[in-house]
Amino acid sequence: MRKLLAVTVAGILVGCSGGHNLDSPIKTCKAVTAVLAGDKAVIWQGEQQTEQKGVHLQVTLDFSLAGQPPGEVSKAVCIYGLSSQDMDYRNAMGEYANTPSQMLVNGQPIPSNDLVQAVNRATADTAKAIGQEALQKINGQK
Repeated sequence: MRKLLAVTVAGILVGCSGGHNLDSPIKTCKAVTAVLAGDKAVIWQGEQQTEQKGVHLQVTLDFSLAGQPPGEVSKAVCIYGLSSQDMDYRNAMGEYANTPSQMLVNGQPIPSNDLVQAVNRATADTAKAIGQEALQKINGQK
C-alpha cells in the first residue's frame, strides 16, 4: 500500500513539474503521432512551430516509420486552438489549448473521434511511463 501511495504521489509531482512528455506542443504532437503510428517505430526528421497570434498554434513534424523506404518522409500537423476563455489557468501552452483541436497526417485530416482517442492514449502512456519511472526510483533507493 505504501508503494502505491508513493508511486501516485511521485507521479503527481513529476507530472506537475513539467518533466513529462506532454508539456509542450511539440512533445504532445509527437506523442499523439506515435500513438497513431501504432506498433511502428517513429524516426523524427524535423519539427517546426508557428503561431498565428490570437488564432492558433501549429506544429509540423517530419518523420519516417521503421520499415519505410529510405528517403520517404511523412508529415504530421497539429493545430492548437485558443484555450477556453471561461477557464482561468496558465499552462505550458500559454493561451492555446493543451491538446490539438485538429490534426493532419500527410495532408489527411484525422477524424475528431480518432484524435481524441489518440490524445487519451498518449496521456495514458505518459502516465504509465511516469509511474514506472517513479517505481524504479523507489525500488532503487531501498
